Amino acid sequence: MIKKSLISVGLIASIGFAGSAFAYNAGNVETSCKDPKFKSFTPEHKAEVDPESDISFTVSGYADPSTIKATAKNIPLKLNIVDKNSFYVVSAKLPASLNGKYARIHIKAHNTRECKAKDGWLIKIRSKASGSEGVAIENSDETQ
Repeated sequence: MIKKSLISVGLIASIGFAGSAFAYNAGNVETSCKDPKFKSFTPEHKAEVDPESDISFTVSGYADPSTIKATAKNIPLKLNIVDKNSFYVVSAKLPASLNGKYARIHIKAHNTRECKAKDGWLIKIRSKASGSEGVAIENSDETQ
């Protein structure tokens, strides 16, 4: 009876010590990486927009703003980044050369620990009008 009790106590103690040994982390409290998150894409995915339209999106606050980049059809966009404390609002204007085409907006960012994230969305850019806008249409029902 005493022998079975000692074996049980020894078995329980060894399981407890083994669990503690595997749980040791040597001070590395955070080992996971938080990738920046992208939201609020404007205009929406697959929307049709005019040439040189404004686009915008938000990036989570743990992103490093100096690493936020965006391109449209491999053309780098000039970004305006506004810090809202818990996130960043990013806006840009589409290049004039994108006229009558589809364009995927590619966005990427890193956080301070070099965790990388990328995303994007597709938009259709209308063709520029060929000068037909603003032409007055005559009314054929005029009285003489």
